[in-house]
Amino acid sequence: MLTKEKSMKKASNTKPNLLILIALFIAQIAFSQSVTQTIKGKIIDNETQIPLFGATIVILDTDPLIGVITDFDGNFRIPNVALGRYNLQISYVGYEATIVSEILVTSGKEVVINTALKQAFALMDEVTVKAYARKDKAINSMASISARSFTVEETRRYAGGVDDPARLASAFAGVSIGNIQDNAIIIRGNSPKGVSWRLEGVEIPNPNHFSGGNVAGGGFVTIFSSQLLANSDFFTGAFPAEYGNALAGVFDMKLRNGNNEKREHTIQAGIMGLDVSSEGPFKKGGKATYLFNYRYSTLGLFSELGLLPSDQIPKYQDLSFKLNFPTKKAGVFSLWGIGAIDNNNEPDELDPTKWEIDWDRINYEWGINTGALGFSHKIIVGKKSYINTTLAASGIRNKLEATRLDSVLARRPHWNIVDNSGKLTLSSVLNHKFNARFVVKTGFNYNTLFYDLDLSSTIQDDPETFQNFVKENGHSTFLEYYIQSKYDISENISINTGINANYFALNNEFSIDPRLGIKWEFHPKHSLSFAYGKHSQLEELKIYFINNDANTEYPNKNLRLSKARHFILGYDWLINNNLRLKIEPYYQYLYDIPGIADSSYSMINFKQDWGFMSALENNSIGRNIGIDFTLERFLNQNYYYLITASIFDSKYKADDGVWRNTRYDKGFVMNLLFGKEFFLKNNKVLGINGRLNFVGGERFSPVLTEESIRERLVIYDESNAFEEQLPLMYYLDLTITYRINKKKHSSVWAFQIKNALGSPMYEGYAYNYLSNDIQRVEKVITLPMISYKLEF
Repeated sequence: MLTKEKSMKKASNTKPNLLILIALFIAQIAFSQSVTQTIKGKIIDNETQIPLFGATIVILDTDPLIGVITDFDGNFRIPNVALGRYNLQISYVGYEATIVSEILVTSGKEVVINTALKQAFALMDEVTVKAYARKDKAINSMASISARSFTVEETRRYAGGVDDPARLASAFAGVSIGNIQDNAIIIRGNSPKGVSWRLEGVEIPNPNHFSGGNVAGGGFVTIFSSQLLANSDFFTGAFPAEYGNALAGVFDMKLRNGNNEKREHTIQAGIMGLDVSSEGPFKKGGKATYLFNYRYSTLGLFSELGLLPSDQIPKYQDLSFKLNFPTKKAGVFSLWGIGAIDNNNEPDELDPTKWEIDWDRINYEWGINTGALGFSHKIIVGKKSYINTTLAASGIRNKLEATRLDSVLARRPHWNIVDNSGKLTLSSVLNHKFNARFVVKTGFNYNTLFYDLDLSSTIQDDPETFQNFVKENGHSTFLEYYIQSKYDISENISINTGINANYFALNNEFSIDPRLGIKWEFHPKHSLSFAYGKHSQLEELKIYFINNDANTEYPNKNLRLSKARHFILGYDWLINNNLRLKIEPYYQYLYDIPGIADSSYSMINFKQDWGFMSALENNSIGRNIGIDFTLERFLNQNYYYLITASIFDSKYKADDGVWRNTRYDKGFVMNLLFGKEFFLKNNKVLGINGRLNFVGGERFSPVLTEESIRERLVIYDESNAFEEQLPLMYYLDLTITYRINKKKHSSVWAFQIKNALGSPMYEGYAYNYLSNDIQRVEKVITLPMISYKLEF
């Protein structure tokens, strides 16, 4: 009996233990099957770039609250985060707390958040948890107005963005577009050629596929892959002193570093191209990382395979990469680059009875290669300074050959454009933080400009006038030095001052451009700003070497730089934590703009002219007056909206002394964006985004109808330049995304459609051979695009 009782007691004690083990086993299985991800990153001082040890990172609205602190190197890591959207609050003793908002956590890739904190005006003994989500605020601390940052995720999410920063920026206040075929942007009535592109702190050539094809400053789509971009800045006026050689605006693009702990990959297939990207450490446990993306145009691939006719198919490919090598004491070294190869051709129509417009008589072959390669080094000096130095080479090889059928169907030379331009840049910047109030940033850009130009063209399509107007090779120098500072006068008032001094060796011109910005936060949620900036810009090098006048050698060689003065006021109201209103009235005065003597012609209105060969003088002035409105609700509770509107008036006066509308005086532009996310069962996410754009028509000169019909080409009345306007344009863009999160990968189906309403696009006027009349050129282009992306 005793033995039996003991055995029964032992069995009864075993039963609950077994149940517990089973329960734990089931829980472990459930946990292992749940899909989670890691959020990690680095927190640094905004001015010195020094890591902040002990900073607190909290995922808001989690229960229980999830949070960590940074290690000695400023790094943090939060594992096992459930999928979804989050806001991260980051705080540190003596620093202003901030919120990083709209973070999308998916299963495909780890989320990397690198954030800089600003030291508080007065050191605090305790952490003050008071932060607002200002995702619109520029990354550059020297910017006080007309600047905002944008994220990679926005370029993918905003309808009509097509993963393209330029098309994304067209939704911002003060920005309009020409047409949906080109991503050239018009900022506050300025020509698109007035925009400067910078990559990793260095100015680069226009980084677009088929750059300048329709509009100088534009292209088909940017070379940058959204897979590589970090959060970047976009400026629309009175930009800080470090940005030179621009009149209208600046794209300041940054490349992120690859994941330093695990290798991750992305494959994407869509109408825009086939992408393959990869990132990770070179070796496990090492700190050095790689990151690259390669893209080949889908239509070009189908053409190469014989699935599509080869005529008129744009073929392009690009490669972007960044290699990052951190060291313990010697700083961080990085090697980065972008490159593109573009090819396009179009045949002529050999049957003259089928000619509709003059373009049907043109046969062309166009090839363009664009690239930039840089080697950068950043080192922290002491506890208050860092130095960033870059050596970069960039350039474009552009070859365009075109013939035009004459009346007896003989192919006559029309264009022969060979433009090989390059630049070698040495750039260095020193940033020093004297104290929490006062920061100084100074640096230089030494550019050696190389050119090999051989340009020939006809005049007004007359084959008898075909001539060479530029044939030059050599090099010159463009040097910039700048110094800028930020000083907090009080806790609520800050002032940014700076000077950009530049020298162009080709014509020995020296220019000093002062900059000033003041911001007054008179209430925790209200602020006023003012900014002034003088800006200068070079013309394309080919303009300086035009030499088709036997009486004057190089008539444009001594052209002065084009200049502009920007004056901007700003009012900013943070209505609540997720909603803001910004109003910016502005005035711009442009002067020393090149134009043709005794005419209405000014480079203020330049669009694109491959055969431009006129002598120029600095004889034009202009002014842009307007006001920009932005009402933005940041993504919260799974939806967002952005409403921007701009009303502006753009005028110019050329050498004939008459004030006129500029080509880009569209009058107004308005954008309405909306997006909603639906988090479905089984870790699926549905996103619906739309954008409605209204913009005034481009200005044009009246057509001399009788003379044009007689000459069988469009002749404009330039004595009444830009007195007429094309009709209003309106576009509706839609994007639908469907994300599927699995344990080790994430996939995204995306359907995008540009111009869903089939609105007409107006491209001026042309002589119609069939009707023997002058007709307005209108096109209806609707671009449906579908893509599939796999992240793992």
